[in-house]
Amino acid sequence: MRTAELTALMQQTEGVEITSYLLADPAISRSGGVRISRAGGLISWTMRSTDNGFLNRALGFGTMSEATPLALDRLERRFAAAGRPTRISVAEGATPRSALRLLERRGYVPEPETEEHIYCYDRRRLPTVRPVDGLTIERVRAEGAAEYARIAFQSFTDRGPQFRRIIEALVRRRAQGRALSAFLGRIDGVPAATGMLFDVRPVAGLGNGSVLPKFRGRGIQSAMIVHRMRAGRERGLRVFFGQTQNPVSARNLEELGWRLLYTEVDWVRPP
Repeated sequence: MRTAELTALMQQTEGVEITSYLLADPAISRSGGVRISRAGGLISWTMRSTDNGFLNRALGFGTMSEATPLALDRLERRFAAAGRPTRISVAEGATPRSALRLLERRGYVPEPETEEHIYCYDRRRLPTVRPVDGLTIERVRAEGAAEYARIAFQSFTDRGPQFRRIIEALVRRRAQGRALSAFLGRIDGVPAATGMLFDVRPVAGLGNGSVLPKFRGRGIQSAMIVHRMRAGRERGLRVFFGQTQNPVSARNLEELGWRLLYTEVDWVRPP
């Protein structure tokens, strides 16, 4: 598969994952003023309640859609209506040079410290990991959503208490069908790790991976990654997506044979 095609699939998967979180709890979505647009092959998000750049940006410029002045005009009008600067996540090395030139002519520049590393696994054989003593991994159903959210949130407390509600709502509402699977890892019956698998055919997106501090260093995260990959492969999914800013998580992926496909950097036009 060509890099351009693969990049578009990765960004499509990222878009589905983020949108799933933003729409998981309708009450939180309404109170936060979430607005999502998929016009012209692009996906963009804005939120009235936060100026966090990760939740106020566009994805797919020059990759999922053509990078034209008309498309950029449309994005700028949308972000202006939301009272936000236009922010576009650019896949470095995969976005056409013509798209970057258009952004540069409009005054856009890369914003420091916005890097998101996008990893891909598309080998024929899945990786293997050594067994972890006492580890069992179970798929979580609706009745286990609260427990799953409690464990997952302990690794993402910086995102605020609403994030725990969002995780619980996402698992409770969507983890019963094909689109989303949530997995809880236990050590000798004690909850220790979490992870999700998003079915975005033909891609399997991995997300929400966490291991509680007292259980780290045992290879649990790698085991959770491979377990989800097997679940995806059983459904016929052959390409896997992972996203991280965490060097430890990146190293876990690389040791399993994942490759860094590109790094996303936000481009913003200064006021």
